Amino acid sequence: MPKYLSTRAIVINKKRRGEGDLLTTLYTEDMGKILCLAKGAQSIKSRRLGHLEIGSVIKVSLYQKDDFLWLSESESELSFLEHSEALIQINLLFYFLEIANALLPQNQASPEIFGIIVQVIESISQNRLRSFIKNEILFLEKLGYGIPRDILDNYNQADYKSTQKLIKAFCESIIEKKLTSSQLFT
Repeated sequence: MPKYLSTRAIVINKKRRGEGDLLTTLYTEDMGKILCLAKGAQSIKSRRLGHLEIGSVIKVSLYQKDDFLWLSESESELSFLEHSEALIQINLLFYFLEIANALLPQNQASPEIFGIIVQVIESISQNRLRSFIKNEILFLEKLGYGIPRDILDNYNQADYKSTQKLIKAFCESIIEKKLTSSQLFT
């Protein structure tokens, strides 16, 4: 990888690190899932903080030093929280991004997967449950997980509540642990 890189990315996760820094998990078009440090991003003066909200699609400039990536600049393309205020939508976003973070391999790019994740975020933002579930199934298929017949049958019968419960159970069986974000608003 060159020392400097600009790419599109989706903010999957972020954690505080030190005073004012954020350790951010991004899914990029060019490099796949990466970890990068946004030095000073939590400072009041930082322009990056607003762009680094979970679920945002952003343009980023990255700098590589040794084996670590630093986020130097960011610009928002699509901010989930600008359009969604319902708690159920926020919960669905956190739920899906927890699954994505657990299932996506490090440093393996897939523009197709990137596009599906953007579609999932847009579906949640626009409160289109059918589209959300369709893209969630497509996401799992493209990652190479065979979709159980009962999930597809429930989806085809437009039983979206049952379909979503089955998908959640299927994902938990893949990652071999309970999802924590789905417990936020049960």
